[in-house]
Amino acid sequence: MKILLIHSKDVEVHKNKEATTHPQEFEENIIKMEGLVLVAFVSVEDQDTYDIEIISKQGAEVIEKAIISITEFPEKIRQKNEKIREYNTNIELGKKKGNPRKIKELILDQSMYNIDKVLVYPWAHLSKFLSSDSKAMEVCPKIAEILESKGIEARFSPFGWYKSFKISCLGHELAEMHRDVKLFIQPNEHVANTEFKVITPEGKELDIEFDKDNNYKKVIGFQNNDFDLFLKSELGSRRVDKGEEPVHIKIMKEFELVDFEPNSDFGNLRWYTKGMIMKNLIKQYLENSLIDFGAILIDTPIMYTVKNHKLTAQTARFPARTYWVESGKNRFLLRFAGDFLQFDMFSGMNLKPQYFPLRVYEWEQYDFRREQEGELTGLRRLRGFVMPDFHTLCKDLDSSIEEFKKQYKLDKTLMEDLGLKSFIIFRTTQNFYKENKDWIVDLVKAENQPAFIELWEDRYYYFVLKFERAVLSAQDKSATLATIQIDVESSLEYIEQEGKKRQKYDISFVDTDGVKKHPIILHNAPAGGLERILWGLIETAEREKNENVPGFKTWLSPIQVRILPVGMDQYKYAEEISDKINKKGYRADFDDRDEKLGKKIRKSELDWIPYTIIIGKKEQDNQTISIRKRLIGEKFGDKKSTSKQINDIKLGELFKMLEEETKEYPMYKLPIPFRKFSTKIYFRK
Repeated sequence: MKILLIHSKDVEVHKNKEATTHPQEFEENIIKMEGLVLVAFVSVEDQDTYDIEIISKQGAEVIEKAIISITEFPEKIRQKNEKIREYNTNIELGKKKGNPRKIKELILDQSMYNIDKVLVYPWAHLSKFLSSDSKAMEVCPKIAEILESKGIEARFSPFGWYKSFKISCLGHELAEMHRDVKLFIQPNEHVANTEFKVITPEGKELDIEFDKDNNYKKVIGFQNNDFDLFLKSELGSRRVDKGEEPVHIKIMKEFELVDFEPNSDFGNLRWYTKGMIMKNLIKQYLENSLIDFGAILIDTPIMYTVKNHKLTAQTARFPARTYWVESGKNRFLLRFAGDFLQFDMFSGMNLKPQYFPLRVYEWEQYDFRREQEGELTGLRRLRGFVMPDFHTLCKDLDSSIEEFKKQYKLDKTLMEDLGLKSFIIFRTTQNFYKENKDWIVDLVKAENQPAFIELWEDRYYYFVLKFERAVLSAQDKSATLATIQIDVESSLEYIEQEGKKRQKYDISFVDTDGVKKHPIILHNAPAGGLERILWGLIETAEREKNENVPGFKTWLSPIQVRILPVGMDQYKYAEEISDKINKKGYRADFDDRDEKLGKKIRKSELDWIPYTIIIGKKEQDNQTISIRKRLIGEKFGDKKSTSKQINDIKLGELFKMLEEETKEYPMYKLPIPFRKFSTKIYFRK
C-alpha cells in the first residue's frame, strides 16, 4: 500500500462518472469537508488484499502517526529552541566555543498544525502494481471506520468513479508526506510465560537462574564455562559491538577467500578463487551426503509473484526485509528462503503414500534478506547469501519425529565433517516437550553435551519444534548454523487466526485408507548457510587458537600441500613434485620465491597449510620428501608446536596420508595460476 498525505485547508470532491464496471456504491455526489483536513491518497497494491483487515489497520496506524507528527510538531520546535537558546547563552558566557545557532520558526501559525478531519481517497496513481481484487475497494472505507473508532472524524471517497476535487495544501513542514506500507502478518509470540531449562549430558533437567533484572545468572547445579558463555549470548544481547570488528573479517580478507562488494548493496559479497574452491567443495559434499541420505534434487527461481495467496502469508512475516524486482507491469519478490516455490510445487504434485518420507534438497545459490545495517556482521549476517535447504514431507507427526531423529544425527555428522563444534538448542511448546521428553533427552545423552531448552506456553509460528546447532564466535556471540523444524501448519489448506481463515499451501495426498491427508514438513538447513559455515570455521579457529592448532580440515583447505625448496637447485624437483600432486587431484602450490626457508615456513604456518613439503639436497638425491604435517584441531603440546615432522619419505606415503584424510570427500582442482607463487593471482592490493 502506498499513501500520500496532504494537509489541506478545506476539501471538496465531486463525483462525475463511473470509471469501472462495478463502482463502489456512494449516494452523495459532493463531499465537502471544512477546516483542517488530512487527505490520505491510498493505492491498494497486489499483495495487500490477502488480508484487507490487516492492511486497513496498518494504513489507519500510519495516518494516525501522521496526525500525531503534525499536531506535536510545534511543541518539538519549541523544545529544540529551548536547547538552542541554552546553547547560545553558553557561547555568550564563554562556556562553549562556536557560532550561535538560529532560532527555528514555524512556517505557519501554531494553530494551523492541527487536524480536524481525515479524508481517505483511493488514488491509483501512486503505484503501478495495483490489486485487481474486488476487495481492494473495501480498504478505504475500512481505514475511515478504524479512524472513527479512535475518535478521529473520517470519511472516504468512493472507489471506481471519475472525480474532480479541490484541496488547498497548507505548505508547512509536514504538509506533504509519503508512506510505503507493507502487509505485515505478525503472529502473537507467547514469550511472557516462556520457560528455560538445561539438560545435562547425563540427561538431568536443570533450571536456569535469572537476576532481579531478568538477566541470565547461572544454571543451577551445573558448571561448564563455554556453555555458560553460550547461554549468556542466547539469553542476552546477541548484537556484536560495532566498535569491535569480528575477527573472521580480517582472516577472510587476508586469506583472499571472500570480501565485501562496494558496488552492491551492503551485505553482498564477492568470492575470490580460494573461497570459490571451499564454496564448491561444501556444495558437492552436502549434495553427495543428502543424495546418500535419500534426497532428490530440485532448483527453483530466486524471485516469485506476490499475487499468489499461497505465498503471501509467509512473505508478509518479514515485510521490511524484502527486495523487489520490477518486470513490466508486474513485480516480484526476491526470495529469502526456498520454501515458497518448493511448497507451491508440492501442492501441485500427485503425492502418493509410498513417496514418504519425501526428501527434497535445493542448493539455493542466492537468497536475499534486507537486514538492517546494524545487524550486518561480516559472514555472520548478510543480505545476499547461499542457503543449502532440505525439506522432507512425512505422512504424520509420529513418522516426522522418527525422521527428525535421523536428520538430527545427519546434521551432527555434517557439522563434524566440516570441522564445526556446536551447541544444541531445542525450542518447543511445553506440551510437546512433556509428551516427547524421553527421546529428546536420549538424543542429548547420546551426544554427551548439555542442551539449552526453550519452552513456549503455546505454538506461535508454523513449527511445533525447532532444533538448532549454534556456534560461538571469538567474541562469545552465538549464531545458528544447522536447524531442523517440525512444521505442522504449512501443508494445510488453511489455518484459523483471530477467527479468520488464512490460506496455506494445501499440500495433500490420499492415503491407503482413501482419506485425504496433509503431510508434516521438516525444514532442515543442513550445516547452515554457506557463509555462516565459513564464519563458524574461522571464528572457532580464532576462538581456540591458544588451545588448539587453527586450520581447515585437509579436504576443505584451499591449498592442501605447499612445496618449499631449500635452494634454487631444488626448484626443478619441487616443480615435478607439485605437478604430480596436482595431477592426482590434490591442491598443491610451489613457493618459488627467492626467500629464506624460514620465511617460507612461516608463511605456510600463517596460511594454515595442512601439509608443507620441504625439499633439500638430501631429498633431491634420494627422490624423497620431508613433511611438516599441521596438527589441525589438536591440542597444543608443551612447546606450542603446530606440526609433526616426517622426514625422508617417498611421495607415495604422502598420497596415502592425503587419501586417508580426504576419502569420501569431494575433490576439486587448484587453478593453474595458483600452483606457483610466481604466477599466483592476488585480488587485494
